[in-house]
Amino acid sequence: MAGIVAGLRVSLREYQREAVEWAVNRDGAVVVMPTGAGKTLVAAGWIAARLSRGECRKVLVLEPTRILVAQVRGMLSRVLENVTVREARGPISRAERIGVYRSARVVVATPEAALEDIDVIVREGFDCIVVDECHHTVGRDASVKVLERGGFRKRLGLSAYIPRSRRSIIERLIGEIREWHWSDPRIAPYVPPWIGEVYETPLNEAEQRILYELEKLASRLTGRDRALARLAQRWLVRDGALALVDSLRKPTRMAEILSSIEDLLRDPRVRPAHKLEWLLRVLEDHDNPKTIVFIDRVVVAEYVASRLEAKGFRVVKILGRGRVDVARALEEARRPETRVIVSTSAGEEGVDLPEAEMLVVWSNVASPVRFIQRHGRVRRAVGRQGPPRVVVYLVTPDSPDMDAFVESLEYALEAGVDLPVDPGLLDKLRERTIAAKILAVLTQEPMTSDWIAEVTGLARDRVERELRRLCKRGDVIYVHTGIGRVYAAGPAVHLLGEKLPAYTAGDVEAEATIVYDSISGGEGRRKARSWRDALKRLERLLPIRSLRISIEYPLPTGAYKLVNLNYTCLIDTVEKLEIILRNAFSRATLEAR
Repeated sequence: MAGIVAGLRVSLREYQREAVEWAVNRDGAVVVMPTGAGKTLVAAGWIAARLSRGECRKVLVLEPTRILVAQVRGMLSRVLENVTVREARGPISRAERIGVYRSARVVVATPEAALEDIDVIVREGFDCIVVDECHHTVGRDASVKVLERGGFRKRLGLSAYIPRSRRSIIERLIGEIREWHWSDPRIAPYVPPWIGEVYETPLNEAEQRILYELEKLASRLTGRDRALARLAQRWLVRDGALALVDSLRKPTRMAEILSSIEDLLRDPRVRPAHKLEWLLRVLEDHDNPKTIVFIDRVVVAEYVASRLEAKGFRVVKILGRGRVDVARALEEARRPETRVIVSTSAGEEGVDLPEAEMLVVWSNVASPVRFIQRHGRVRRAVGRQGPPRVVVYLVTPDSPDMDAFVESLEYALEAGVDLPVDPGLLDKLRERTIAAKILAVLTQEPMTSDWIAEVTGLARDRVERELRRLCKRGDVIYVHTGIGRVYAAGPAVHLLGEKLPAYTAGDVEAEATIVYDSISGGEGRRKARSWRDALKRLERLLPIRSLRISIEYPLPTGAYKLVNLNYTCLIDTVEKLEIILRNAFSRATLEAR
């Protein structure tokens, strides 16, 4: 029977309430539940119970990534009654974080940020702690030091799985472990057949310097050379510095371009494959018998396989015909004792890889076909008896790798692929992309692509490429002006009228031919004498993919001037359609003068 916990705005399922009641009767407890069962609600119930009973003054919640910090903070804010929940993440200053700890009863932070602020946390009276994904709480992990130094009287750990090798450490640091199994009939309906997890794999300072220098290089180059510099950035954040070192060894134009950063690549702080330590953590966190790791670059795949073998893993490499004996490799891969299969794109098509319980995507690609092919290796195993399969994405935050990852998710969702990704998480991921930076600017002020590049610090070609994508999705529209296209975010369309009245008045009459591409009505043509006339004829055709507007405007000499304007953006509201039509008639008038 579902139940209400005092201080909680939502009801808990029977097993969630059972977990809360079990945990609050112990100073330290670890609740193990499968993904999808609602562990965060268990944490919310535990926090509400502790606060309402006066057993906690303030609660610290540790989340392993900044993405989860934002997601969990939002969720706790929605479900906890009369409790101020704030987040303390690394990018904000220490002074700001101190203000957060003082003003909130519940603070969500990364372990690294909490460790840096542990003196403040203790001083401000945080006496209870929730450690999400607590299977990380071993060795040198920052959460271990937070627990040891914080002096927390009440402790709650949450995880989908605790490896046997870590149980004693976690019980010592947090408390008794109890598992609610995926096969429990109360839980089974809520557990997806396969689950997705995101591990952030940040660059260190030396690697960030390489990315920055490549950005500067790309901004100075043109044409194919600029495209090659962009590709180098992509390789760095997607596969690792070893991909660039490998390119330097080859007699190509790419090597010539990379020669300017060769000294930076020799810096001993630069790791050959910055995602490797996170891959090792993934393999330690999940006790799965068979894992496929997809890595695009062969040299990186070989390096990763060798490092895994050095750590004691039984590894098979599928690198394509001509590099390995594929038939023999596949035979090895199917053996029960093989733990990891490292595959390049050869494993995505044309090679019958064995089914796997876990897939790790090292190289994120913005290709719906390859995304679906990769996931098929796990999805085809779904439906058999056993725990849910797992897909882990290794993503370099605040980089083109994050952009490609988010794009791949969006493409897959549009293609109808069933992805077990929480919509809230996808929204948080979008906030970490280049698109988010552009939208944040355009929500405040309409701008040209040049201005956007200057304000955001992004290269103009990257801004223009992203604008085309945002326009196609309907997140951004533009109007034609004397200084070129001026863009605005969809929710801020009204700013185009307020800031550019000369280009959005449209109070003239002229003969216009409008060619449209409507999503529901297909392509067609309409005639109109004014923007109001055009609006009446077109609004029932929304949403519209594009408009091509030709206006004949009479000149004082008696001749006519033909003005042609194209709008290649998704027009899905009457407000957007009106501002574009006003712009077309205004622009025709101004050009004819």
